[in-house]
Amino acid sequence: MENNGLVDVVIEKLIYGGYGLARYNNEIYMVENVYPQDIVRVKEKFKKKNTIFASVEQIIKPSPYRTASPCKHFPKCGGCQWLGLKYEQQLQAKHSIVEEQFRRIGSMEVNVSDIIESDDSTQYRSKMEFGFSYGRKTVLGLKEANTHNIIDINSCIISPAPFDKIRNTVKSIISDMNLSIYDPEKKSGVLKHLVLRKSFSKNETMLIFVTHTEYFPKENEFKEELSKKVHADSIVHVMNTSDTVTLRGPYKTWKGEGVLREEFDGFLFQIPPTSFFQNNYNVTHKMLNYILKYFKTLNTGSDSLLDLYCGVGLFSIYFAPLFKTVYGVETSKVSIKAACSNSNINSVRNTRFSSSKSEDFILQSCIETKKFSYAIIDPPREGIGVLSAKNLAKITEKGIIYISCDPTTLARDIRAFMESGFEVISVQPFDMFPNTYHVETVVILEKKTT
Repeated sequence: MENNGLVDVVIEKLIYGGYGLARYNNEIYMVENVYPQDIVRVKEKFKKKNTIFASVEQIIKPSPYRTASPCKHFPKCGGCQWLGLKYEQQLQAKHSIVEEQFRRIGSMEVNVSDIIESDDSTQYRSKMEFGFSYGRKTVLGLKEANTHNIIDINSCIISPAPFDKIRNTVKSIISDMNLSIYDPEKKSGVLKHLVLRKSFSKNETMLIFVTHTEYFPKENEFKEELSKKVHADSIVHVMNTSDTVTLRGPYKTWKGEGVLREEFDGFLFQIPPTSFFQNNYNVTHKMLNYILKYFKTLNTGSDSLLDLYCGVGLFSIYFAPLFKTVYGVETSKVSIKAACSNSNINSVRNTRFSSSKSEDFILQSCIETKKFSYAIIDPPREGIGVLSAKNLAKITEKGIIYISCDPTTLARDIRAFMESGFEVISVQPFDMFPNTYHVETVVILEKKTT
């Protein structure tokens, strides 16, 4: 039904990106902030090809899967997309999304296992990146959904509870001291981000202040106020001129050791402030155990393992006891230094690490005809890419473990592996990011025997 340019639609399902899909008059509608079986009146925002992107003007009949949101900032804040959806339905939607992306992007029918849930759907994130903004007052929070505007928040349901007090106290100190906030349009000012990181196994907290300049205004006075009002195990100042990457650049440690420590099954990992690490401790542990269970079904004692995008060496070191040699590759020199240090901390002697782009390492290995028994890859959201996937298939003799946070690029790359002589053994989603549309997926592939 149409009403003054508004359209009434029934939401069929959720898709990757967090939108609800509906159909009207032979057109596809992508609707924000809706759930399956919602009947809503929507307004077109813009049209892209044959798809209309729309916002909700009125909920005519709410979905039976809706639940009251525990956060007053939702849905304006972009930190969550599905906070008003029952958790069981979130899990079903993510499972369906992985299946659909394999079918639509990869042109494959694969058996997707039931998603492994997070023990905690709130307060689970080990890292939160808050942005500064300045109008009539100091603003510190998360981006508004689908914009670059910063929402001033005083609580966040998916971050650890102590983060709220730390963030609000820091905002108050900065406001009282009238410290310079960075303006991305004018490329002027100082303070850009407050990043909070937590170790769940060691209960340690790290504060990271990201500035546009090396200079930090009123630094000594600011440190003094922090020491009085904020508890943290480490405080770090990162200098970063990039407006696209939050944690990058040289840093100084103001307090503590300047590293976060996390432990899994007796393996200890030190994480520098600018290094990547998985964002849900509980689910990361489940993922490690899942892959470990697979490796233990094999006889890998004389095999080699290539760990691409290895970060601080989590997979390299955790799985090292099962292999003869492990070779880790990572672009970040800071992370590679940490990976070497983590090997020494854990008395692991069969690992080697190289600072290189994983794609370059794969290509060079092809040229040198260097071979590895197994490969484990955990690339960024854009995936490894079709060319690198096909090259990796050439240098991997037995199996590949692909860990992905984007089912779209995952399906594309898995298709390339299958075209290069590999077959899918299992597809296992994990709910690494409850209350959002994001899903982590582990795919195990083995080389076909001729």
